[in-house]
Amino acid sequence: MKASGGDELWTFARFNPGQDFGSVDIEMDAERQESWGRVFGSVSDRLPRGMLVTAMMEAYIEAIQPRPDGNVHASQELAFKGERVCWNDTVSIAVSCDDKAVKKGRFWVRFAVVARVGERVVMTGTIHSIWAA
Repeated sequence: MKASGGDELWTFARFNPGQDFGSVDIEMDAERQESWGRVFGSVSDRLPRGMLVTAMMEAYIEAIQPRPDGNVHASQELAFKGERVCWNDTVSIAVSCDDKAVKKGRFWVRFAVVARVGERVVMTGTIHSIWAA
């Protein structure tokens, strides 16, 4: 599922704390596994945490479109839940606006992410962005 932003650019003014952008399903399929292996070498059947981070960023970008040019990914905080995630699992990543503030003339938006495989939460986190518009 993709958030319905229509064609209207996502500006700072449109964000509201608690706003849900829906979930994006990312399949950890053979193609992704092969790509990972080309970069990092042999892979086990267990999904590397770095691949969860990659999926999180893909979902975050897809969920909030269209975006202004010039946004800055300032930081992120992640908590892995220790649940086993394997290649061929589908990871569903929910994205929401956690908070927003203007600091020193910059538009800061904090997004919350929750990654699940089925009903199991496998990772939670926040993304801190300086929004360009």
